[in-house]
Amino acid sequence: MSDKFRIWDSLALADALKLSIQIKSTIEQTCIKNNLQVHTLPGSLVPTEHLYNLVSAYEAAYNRLLELDLVKTGNLKSFKQRNNIH
Repeated sequence: MSDKFRIWDSLALADALKLSIQIKSTIEQTCIKNNLQVHTLPGSLVPTEHLYNLVSAYEAAYNRLLELDLVKTGNLKSFKQRNNIH
């Protein structure tokens, strides 16, 4: 597969990456603040350790797509701006 993702797919990937990084950062800061390990944090709907592994893997996969030049990048409008009809 040598074609880049469509711009809409790239925007969705970028939004998901931002959310993944925020979740990962929150988990890491909670661990640091409370001197805990990820696997000892309380779960939500899914165990926190699984959520952390998921967002870490997503971040790594997204970075690999960037390295392979398979994602369109640039000044992508924010989610809120893209959904503004006006």
